[in-house]
Amino acid sequence: MTVTANEETAADFFRKDKEYWSKGLVAPNTPSWAGSLSIGAMSDTSKQSVAKAVAKEAKSRLGEQHVDTALRLTKLESGFRCHVLGPKTRHGRAVGPLQVLPSSARALGIDNLHGDCKAQITAGILHMEKCLSVGARTYSQMAACHVSGWGGWNKRLNRKAERYKQEYIRMAAASNVPSWAGALR
Repeated sequence: MTVTANEETAADFFRKDKEYWSKGLVAPNTPSWAGSLSIGAMSDTSKQSVAKAVAKEAKSRLGEQHVDTALRLTKLESGFRCHVLGPKTRHGRAVGPLQVLPSSARALGIDNLHGDCKAQITAGILHMEKCLSVGARTYSQMAACHVSGWGGWNKRLNRKAERYKQEYIRMAAASNVPSWAGALR
């Protein structure tokens, strides 16, 4: 699958920056780590089905007012795809539509993200719930919490991490819910 520039996810962008661009290399179309995760409890993992599952989970756990935020972050993180695996970091590889680290998911009570799209979505929404509980209220604050974690979203980070967080917030601000997903709100 070729992703066009305007459909590139945050995971793709930051992986390319870390693995290629910052080293002066040209990124390949298909990353070497690309693989597939099984779909687990969800039998239909089309973009529309993933968006619908995210909207439903967000509405039930966070309330109607946070569905748009969940959909925007999902679009930014994965383009509404279940099988997205983020780049290797010192914290591990983020997984799923909302790109949650397995360690964060375990802290939220979810033990196995790999291969289960439904669990990946639930972990992402639980992460958002935790962000709300520590004070993230606006979309920019939620994006900062999503990328920096609930312990570092409202703090100044070291220069590299802060630059990463600010770039993510900029990308999040530009992210919009596709018109076909608007009916899910």
